[in-house]
Amino acid sequence: MVSKILIRFGDVEMNRLKNQVAIITGGSRGIGMAIAKKFANEGADILIADIMKEEAEAAARELSSMGSNAGSYQLDVRDVGEIYKMVAYCEKEFGKVDILVNNAGVQKPCPSMKLSEEDFDRIMDINIKGAFFCAQAAGRSMRKNGGGKIVNMSSGNSRMVNVGRAPYCISKTGINSMTAVLGAEWAMYNIRVNAIAPGWIQTEMTKRGIALKALDEKQVFAVSPVERWGTVEEIANLACYLASDESTYIVGQVIFCDGGWNTGMMPGALDYIRENDKPE
Repeated sequence: MVSKILIRFGDVEMNRLKNQVAIITGGSRGIGMAIAKKFANEGADILIADIMKEEAEAAARELSSMGSNAGSYQLDVRDVGEIYKMVAYCEKEFGKVDILVNNAGVQKPCPSMKLSEEDFDRIMDINIKGAFFCAQAAGRSMRKNGGGKIVNMSSGNSRMVNVGRAPYCISKTGINSMTAVLGAEWAMYNIRVNAIAPGWIQTEMTKRGIALKALDEKQVFAVSPVERWGTVEEIANLACYLASDESTYIVGQVIFCDGGWNTGMMPGALDYIRENDKPE
C-alpha cells in the first residue's frame, strides 16, 4: 500500500516528518527555533532541549499553539549525565527518538593571545564535546529503534576562518570531522549523520553585532556572491531535507549553506564583473 502524503502548497507543508520525534538542542530561539517550527509544520513532535529553561518552555508553548506535540527540557550539554537523562525523558514522553539536531553552541570573540583556559574549555565543551555526547546518547536510542537522523550544526567558520574566534573555529572544524566519522560508523545502523555549515545568517545575534559595530554589513556582503544575509528559514529548510527520507543517500556530509561565502571570493570582486560584463 502506498502511503498518502499531504502536500499543501499554500504554507508549503508536505508532512515529510509525520510520526517522527525530534530533539533540538539550543532550540529556543534563532536557527534552532526556526528548525523546530519547520519540523513541526512537517508533522514532527518536538522536544526543545535548552539551558534556558523559561525560553525553552515558551518555545514549546508556541509550537503547541501551532498544533505540534511539543515539550521542553532544561539541558546543559556540558553535563553528559544530563544528556542521557534528557534522551530518556524524550523516550518516556514521546516514545522514541528519530531525529537529533545538534544546534546548541556558543562563541566569544577574543584575541588568541588573550584567550583564557576557562573560555577555551567552555566553548569546546559546549560546541564539540556536548554535540558528540548528544549524538552518542540519541544514537543509542535510534539504534534500538531501527535508525534515525542526526543533523549537526557546523559553521562557515570551519572553512572560512574569522580572526578572534579561535576556539569557535576549531570546534566547528571538529564538528565536520565528527560528522564524517559518525556518518561512516553508524550508517550500518540506519543512522544518517550529516551537518550544515551556515554562513552569515540574520539572527538577533547578528543584529546586535551590527548595532554594536562588531559586525559590518558591507564587509559581509563584500565576500558574498549573493550579497545578502541568509535567513534562519533557509537553514531550517535544509535541516528538514536532511532529516527527511528525501536524503537517504547522503551520509557524513557537511553542506555549506552560506550564499557562496566558502568559494573564497575576494572582497568586492563582483565589482569587476559589473564593470566588464555589461549587456551588449
